[in-house]
Parts: sequence; structure tokens; C-alpha cells
Amino acid sequence: MSFQLNPSPKNYKDFYGRNVDQMPKLIAEGRTPLSVAGLMEVRLKYGKELRDWMNNYFDTGDGVIYHPDGRIKIVHDSQLIRELSPKSPLKNSALVLEDGVYGSVQGQEFKKSDFEKYTGKKLSAKAVKKNPLWQALARGDQNLLNEYTNFIFSEAKENFKYDKNMGIYLDSAGDTPKLRAWCVNRLDYRSDADGGFNLVDDLGRFVGVSTEGAVETKK
Repeated sequence: MSFQLNPSPKNYKDFYGRNVDQMPKLIAEGRTPLSVAGLMEVRLKYGKELRDWMNNYFDTGDGVIYHPDGRIKIVHDSQLIRELSPKSPLKNSALVLEDGVYGSVQGQEFKKSDFEKYTGKKLSAKAVKKNPLWQALARGDQNLLNEYTNFIFSEAKENFKYDKNMGIYLDSAGDTPKLRAWCVNRLDYRSDADGGFNLVDDLGRFVGVSTEGAVETKK
């Protein structure tokens, strides 16, 4: 399933297929992978009118890095994701990281004991707004997170009678450091943020953003 975004299709273009195949095409067009915060902004701006933004899932340019000891890092606009290609070293559909990469990559770090209680379940709107992982994905913009949460919960209640949404789901730690891209789900799948999706699924979907006319987001 793909879409064309109107009224500004030149600024947002989907790249549908295996992530490792699509990212080089996205970069070659001079585009930037849409982030989680960017998707939140776009859904708020276009979601009522352009339902494709609500009825599709989206892989993003934000990554989650897993350490074998259980720690994770949320990495905005991951360079490692931008460098994905069919030649990328993968194991169990995740990008395998060389020794030292986990420590060198900047990102908000969480210990397993810190994030376990916030993940693996559907959430109330109040819990989403206080969830430190959602706050990190929103880049510390609490107003954006609050507005997006209110919008998603209103739409989910109206269309599907859902009272709980926006769970955070993670992969388990492996025996080597690895990276996956955050995927934000569609409205009928409760708009979860999933850090466990694979990078070689035929149903992957990145969105490439051109700078002209794109929704502004915080860095």
C-alpha cells in the first residue's frame, strides 16, 4: 500500500518495500527520512483531511539501539539508518553494530529497569503524556506530545471505540549490539511505536521529506 500526499506531494514521498533497498533511493533523491516527531506533526496537520496518514504505518529515520546488557538508546535522525543498503550487515533482520558503536552514538539512554514498566502494553492518554520513551520520541516537546496524544485518542475513540492506544513495544536484547528503526502504527492498530520491526520486510515504508514546504520539527 502506498500513497501520495496532497496538497504537497513533492515534499513527502513514500518508499515502499524492504528498508535496506528503499533507503538508498530516498537518499539519492536528496530527501530526509521522516522522524517520529515529524510524523506526529504531519498527522496533526493533515490527518483529518488526508486519511492515508492515519490508515498507514510508517517506518522512521529514528533508531533504537539495543545493548546486550539490556540498555537501549533512542537515536534521532540516525545516520546508521540513513546508511542502510542491501549490503548492510544484518542478523535476525536488525543492523549488527561493530564494537564501540553503541558507546559512540549519541542518544537518550534507558536502562531496562527504567523502561520495562512503560513498555509492552496499551496506554491511557495520561500515561502516554508521562511516558519517558514517548517524550524522547517527541524530542522533549511536551506540547507536541500532548497535542498529538489528544488527537490520536479522539480519532481512535471516534472511529474504533478505543480507550487505550500508543503502546511502546521493544525487541529483546541479543548477544551483540543492534539497531532497528522505530515504526509508528496505523490508527486501527492503536498508533503504537514499535522498535522491533525488521529491516528486510517487503512491507516496509519510509517517507522521504524534501525541505521545501515540509512541516518544521524540533531537532
